[in-house]
Amino acid sequence: MSIDFKSACEDKEYLDFLQELVNNEMIENEAAIGITKMIIDGRVNESTEKQWYTFEKYVANEHIVENCQRCQESIPWCEMLEALDNGGYCNYCVHMMSKEGC
Repeated sequence: MSIDFKSACEDKEYLDFLQELVNNEMIENEAAIGITKMIIDGRVNESTEKQWYTFEKYVANEHIVENCQRCQESIPWCEMLEALDNGGYCNYCVHMMSKEGC
């Protein structure tokens, strides 16, 4: 993945997205849940290399869609849950496809 997750941890929208993953019980690995909560709490600098590996494996690789499947634009954090649910499309493309009848 090309996202720098440590830098993203300073982004409120990213942290809100992680909180939604936790709230909706979308993360299945117990260790990854704890690491995600640690990141949300602002303790990202306390994480070890092994914890980052676990986070990337069970959170980032499973719950982040970087680019829309249709237009290839980056999907903003505020649209990420919808993109996970709709097959990887940004809200604009979902809207356009619904108008086109696809």
